[in-house]
Amino acid sequence: MRLSAFLIAIVVAALAAAGAACGSGRKPAPVVVAMAGQTVATAKLLTIAGGICVAARQAGGDVDAARQTFFGQSHDGIHLIARGLQDVDRDESAALLEAKQKVEADFLTPPAGPRIVADLRQLAGVTRSSLARFKVSADACPAA
Repeated sequence: MRLSAFLIAIVVAALAAAGAACGSGRKPAPVVVAMAGQTVATAKLLTIAGGICVAARQAGGDVDAARQTFFGQSHDGIHLIARGLQDVDRDESAALLEAKQKVEADFLTPPAGPRIVADLRQLAGVTRSSLARFKVSADACPAA
């Protein structure tokens, strides 16, 4: 069941990217990128980035839900992105891992309060700039 949802997400992302590029004069976003010796679907990377924004939104009222979202949707993917950056930009890789580590520390030392929201939003920004290195454009988190 998860695989079919994943495949649907890939197709939707590919169609959206192709549609967004039509007539705009811009190159369409890649459907997959090479990263850390793997071929990774752009939709998966966007899900990782989006999960950080969802966790930031949840953290204001439900830190447990934010923790589940972060570790369930984004945490492992951040490690993948950081590994991919090792060959492209080691400083950006380090910045991504440092931002992730701050969020992990926030979850381990409750009450996290507004600090976790700010740290998750910062991680989202670093993740966006990291993905840009692979020509993947993730949206910024919506304003709180």
